[in-house]
Amino acid sequence: MASTAFDITSILNRKTRQQSEEKDGYKAIKLNYKDIVITKHNKYSMDEINELATGIHMAGELQQPLVLGKVGDEFWLVSGHRRHAAIDTLVQEGEEQFAEVDCRYKPMTETEFRMELLIGNTFNRKTTDYDKMIEAQEWKDLLQQMKKEGSFKPEKGSRTRDYIAAIMGEATGTIGTLQKISNNATDAVKEQFEAGTMNMTTAAEASKLSEEDQNAIAEAAAAGQETRAAEIKAMAEQAAGDGFMNEPEESEEQEEEHCRAVTEQMKETVSDTDTTEEEKECAKRLHILKMLEKYYIYMNEDDLRCLEAMLEDCKRRKREYGLDDVGSTI
Repeated sequence: MASTAFDITSILNRKTRQQSEEKDGYKAIKLNYKDIVITKHNKYSMDEINELATGIHMAGELQQPLVLGKVGDEFWLVSGHRRHAAIDTLVQEGEEQFAEVDCRYKPMTETEFRMELLIGNTFNRKTTDYDKMIEAQEWKDLLQQMKKEGSFKPEKGSRTRDYIAAIMGEATGTIGTLQKISNNATDAVKEQFEAGTMNMTTAAEASKLSEEDQNAIAEAAAAGQETRAAEIKAMAEQAAGDGFMNEPEESEEQEEEHCRAVTEQMKETVSDTDTTEEEKECAKRLHILKMLEKYYIYMNEDDLRCLEAMLEDCKRRKREYGLDDVGSTI
């Protein structure tokens, strides 16, 4: 089945999973819950399973069918992971009559399955900040895959993060913060973020530190010690110079001083025949490269692709013009 074109409007208009099922032609089926595949793509927190199992036991059956995607010959679970876990709890306790469950399904490609799974989680469940971090990363991975397949073509000048923010109903800054935690935080920090002993701001500040410092903060949080974002931020500033960390932003005066230093460096590499304007242009280019070294950790995949294309273009020009290397940022 060919993947349909990406339409963000249709996603934002899906208010409930029931509307999606009615419009998209899901069919009823009854399956043994063990025949349903739980994929690696569902990484969200699962709580109150025992309470849900008790409710299902009292009702005598599932009140709402599980939603599945038929991918190849397998039935993959789209929506109802907590209900599926509750059914497993009942069966493990000897309640075999609950093993056969009502479901709704339709054929899907793997990409379509991932989108349906994300839509269901985005609109139909309460999520913690940790869940939102997972969700943002899943949307990013999916949109990049769809871009490769040609079913997602972002508008010129837009970023993948902008689409994720629109879909999730969050500010782009919030998505950026969650992505920093996802990319830079250690497993120990993420565990405490998931457990709720560290909030989003604290986890984001901790993710700027070295692995050792992050794990020490996570250990303190796990022990019940209060962790303040302001204190962690101060730690990062005091440890400035550690190559692992994100350094605090420079003031305008600091950047001007940095630019002057770069200009002096360029004077040592340019020839006597270079004009002052050429020196300034070279210094400007080198300054930008220095800043990229400083802020590279904030770059996304689109930025990286642009830089790679620029690098290849520069190499091509060097070959065509037969120029020699004139310097380094290192």
